[in-house]
Amino acid sequence: MTARFLRRVAALGLVASCTALASSCSLFRTSMPAEPAGTHAVVPPRLAQLDFGRPARFAQCVPPACPTRTPKTLAPETPSQPIAREAAVTPVESVAPAPLAQDLATEAESSRTVIVQFGLGSAKLSSAARSQLNRAMGDPLHVRRIKIIGRTDSTGPLAFNESLAFARALAVRDHLRKTHPTLAATLTLQARGACCFIASNDTLAGRTQNRRAEVVFQMSGEDLP
Repeated sequence: MTARFLRRVAALGLVASCTALASSCSLFRTSMPAEPAGTHAVVPPRLAQLDFGRPARFAQCVPPACPTRTPKTLAPETPSQPIAREAAVTPVESVAPAPLAQDLATEAESSRTVIVQFGLGSAKLSSAARSQLNRAMGDPLHVRRIKIIGRTDSTGPLAFNESLAFARALAVRDHLRKTHPTLAATLTLQARGACCFIASNDTLAGRTQNRRAEVVFQMSGEDLP
């Protein structure tokens, strides 16, 4: 009786132990949801560009193996600023004309040229030449400058003609100094022989015209006719 009871108790303990062990194993098992069959999505292949430009190639690919597009952003254009009409044209300030100076140097001048002639090989002024110079002088107060230029014809040596031209200019200067001593500072001399003819030297009349002195009077504007 006792032995049968003990066997029954042992059997119940063994059953209890197995039940407890099975319960502890179920606590550490990770539940994995069953994946139903036929749920894999099939991605169709697509056409992708492999290069750029004219030699670009195209091929079929399956994502994610296809090349991805890189978005490019263009720089926004800066709108041109309209130019204001007032800013484009800068007004020029009007400048009042300066008043005219009353200095005699700014007065209008007139030029008057007198030609006196000399004899062959001579530097002596004739009475007709002296009268001609006196008439051309006019009012000496209006004379600014007097330039005297001596000339000769083409006959004779060049050195003689050069000295003769200068002597003729001196003769005119001495006459003007004698008749109008105040004009001495305004007189200038220039001479060159066998040069700058006003007529042909092939004739007597032409050579007579070339034996001369040119007297250029610079007169102030008040003496204008």
